Amino acid sequence: MFHFLFFLLLAPGFARAAEIALPAASFERTGTLRAFYRTGQLATGAGELTIRWTDAHGRLIENRRIEVRLNDENQVSFTLDLGRTAAMRNQLTAHFLFDGVNKRGQADHREEDAKAEFIARPANRSWWDYEIIMWQHRKPAQVAALKTIGISGGQWVGRNRSLPDFLLDNDLRWYAENIATDFYSEYHRYFPDRRNDWMFLEAREQYKKDRTSKEPFKRHPSLSDASWLAKVHDRLVESAKFYAPYRPFFYSLGDESGIANLAAFWDFDFSDESLVPMRRWLRERYATLRGLNEQWETDFQSWDAVIPPTTDEAMKRQGENFSGWSDFKEWMDIAYASALKMGADAIHSVDPEAYIGIGGGQMPGWGGYDYARITESLNAIEPYDIGNNIEIIRSLNPEMTVLTTAFATGPWEKHRVWYELLHGNRGLILWDDKSAFIGEDNTIGPRGKETAPYYKELRGGLGALLINSRRVADPIAIHYSQPSMRIEWMLAQRPKGENWVLRNSSTEYRDSNFLRLRESYCRLIEDEGLQYNFVSYRQMERGELARGGYRVLILPHSTAVSEAEARAMREFVESGGTLIADGQPAAFDEHCRRLPKPWLADLFEQKPDRAILLTADVLNYHQNRVVGKEGEVKRMMGELLGRAGIKPEFAVTDDSDKPVTGVETHVFRNGGVRLVALLTNPELRIDDLGPPEFKSNDRFAKPVTVRLRLPGERFIYDVRGAKELGRRKEVSVTLDPYEPAIFAVAAEEIPAMQIAAPARAPLGGSVEVGIRFATATPAENHVLHVDVVNPAGKTAPFYSGNLPAHEGTAAKRIPLALNDPAGRWEVRVRDILSGQTKTAAFEVY
Repeated sequence: MFHFLFFLLLAPGFARAAEIALPAASFERTGTLRAFYRTGQLATGAGELTIRWTDAHGRLIENRRIEVRLNDENQVSFTLDLGRTAAMRNQLTAHFLFDGVNKRGQADHREEDAKAEFIARPANRSWWDYEIIMWQHRKPAQVAALKTIGISGGQWVGRNRSLPDFLLDNDLRWYAENIATDFYSEYHRYFPDRRNDWMFLEAREQYKKDRTSKEPFKRHPSLSDASWLAKVHDRLVESAKFYAPYRPFFYSLGDESGIANLAAFWDFDFSDESLVPMRRWLRERYATLRGLNEQWETDFQSWDAVIPPTTDEAMKRQGENFSGWSDFKEWMDIAYASALKMGADAIHSVDPEAYIGIGGGQMPGWGGYDYARITESLNAIEPYDIGNNIEIIRSLNPEMTVLTTAFATGPWEKHRVWYELLHGNRGLILWDDKSAFIGEDNTIGPRGKETAPYYKELRGGLGALLINSRRVADPIAIHYSQPSMRIEWMLAQRPKGENWVLRNSSTEYRDSNFLRLRESYCRLIEDEGLQYNFVSYRQMERGELARGGYRVLILPHSTAVSEAEARAMREFVESGGTLIADGQPAAFDEHCRRLPKPWLADLFEQKPDRAILLTADVLNYHQNRVVGKEGEVKRMMGELLGRAGIKPEFAVTDDSDKPVTGVETHVFRNGGVRLVALLTNPELRIDDLGPPEFKSNDRFAKPVTVRLRLPGERFIYDVRGAKELGRRKEVSVTLDPYEPAIFAVAAEEIPAMQIAAPARAPLGGSVEVGIRFATATPAENHVLHVDVVNPAGKTAPFYSGNLPAHEGTAAKRIPLALNDPAGRWEVRVRDILSGQTKTAAFEVY
């Protein structure tokens, strides 16, 4: 599609028809484009060429007449100022009127037309604003209506070789969906005539009939199959070549992908395509066959003979050495992450700035969902918020773009959207299979009316402000350990024997004490008004504890750790850090082989003041807090954190000056400004909490009044209320149960915003607007919302939107069209952080 010269002919049936020739199909929105009008035959004479340039908004950008003199020539050049673009889709039409003579001296009269189209690439590739994406396809008029409630994009299957006109005609971007789902998600994907997991169920039934066979454990296709990897690589490259000019939000390699069916446990992959590279990896890891045999307690005579045990075999062997089984599971995590990285690398070879991810990301655990590896392979993901995966992702890779899917309605859905924004989300994908957002008559439906107020607020600059600020965690680390997950699973399932084969993805979530314990530690810390980061087993070995300046490390059933991890933990305590653990910390090595003595046993014996082994019931805290029974465990954690010198910088307390259960404090750093957000903190998946008495968030569904105490006297701004509150030491807040209160806090006052614009501008001219603050602002990144209002009092959406202002300075160009209305225009600017507004007017003639 994209050649050095791109031609779109008016009459393809004629070899020498008139045409507009462009040097490419797409262009950046800067500089000058030189184009050519070509008439069919060489000509001598004079005439006139009229060029009209319009766009998807209906703007008439150029209507130029060019006097033409040709001397045995057939082309006329003209230029376009690409800085005047305001839409992706642009159309050029040419009308050529000419009189002259040909080589034979005969009269040569020509009146002809030609058309061409080009794409002005979206201006900014970085994901700096909050995006709301409609998954279902809608008619162009419906999309136009959806834009009015804040929806900013759509989806389009990345294997298509046509374009989504319903989006382009509304100047909306999209993400490229499901490019290689048949590879990454083969055991859980759409089939028109059967269940999406039929292949997984078939493999399971096959194994139940013959538990000696490894055929049900061979993945088709293998994630390590060289021919499939090459096939998918080439497909992704072609997709990127086609879509890169349109700058998709992201490329989705697959939806609800995984080694097997979502996050279900299964013994994939015993195919030769998997075992051969696995043996190479084992060879790198162990160096010698003897080393592997000693670790696994096996007697393989050659590397080609190495075959890991199945789960049945591992469960039946004597003792507690699960090294072969665990190494095989680690290999499969590596194979999945490597396949994802191959996909990302393929697209980046064409579109180096692209965001590349997967949709329907699962809970941390089985299925390849070791987020320590996934966050190193991709730079975008759409996960289901399960098992604290969002907190794990934003901890392990703060730059990773996360967005989630919206399925529900009601006040708790509104709460979820705010909650996930404050936890680092950058957008939403809307699932609207019931057409509740928009009707066939193009009117906004009930779900659209319900969500419009907060969607528009998020899209109006508040989402961008939070995205362009850095989320702050307190010096508390929670250990993220994939080896510990494996051994805890094995120890829990081994007594049940062969019943493991009946488990599915939902089972893995609902009966995992390992996940529940991690969730309880998260809620415990949040209920103390604090935040945390997860530190992975891989980061631990690389020195992250020291580099991150942590004071407390929590080991939630960190049963399997490497010697290098144990050494880092020991050094952490020796340097004054506090280690909090439960269960049997470091009782197994990283291969899931029980140690003669836990790595850290002497540390807990010799330094009980800083290496603390808990006996309290932390496991059930996430349940107990729902019914007001958090008391003793919460008090204990508060004391331990206090002894470690960790207290909230911004304390949120009740009337008795105690931390408030169920109110989460989020702090974002923006230069010298702190954004402090308070939001109720219920259990998001309340139906998973077991007995009926725990299945209600009623405790958190009421307004609550709290005090926000600042670290001294500070200037404070109510960000959502768009008002300055003056200089204070604390503020009283009545918190809505479903929406946050957000404050900007700074030692210095935000200076006055200033705006400059010319007094007059001609139609077809450009208005340059400058925005700055009177003196240096303490904020590193302001976000300004700009409304450009025409003489009829209507906002021109194609000139309006959010504008980043690094260190308080920004410039806005308004490329007026020839068919814009003349008269008095206004530029209305609102600083989202301080709430200031300024207006400048200019006359268009």
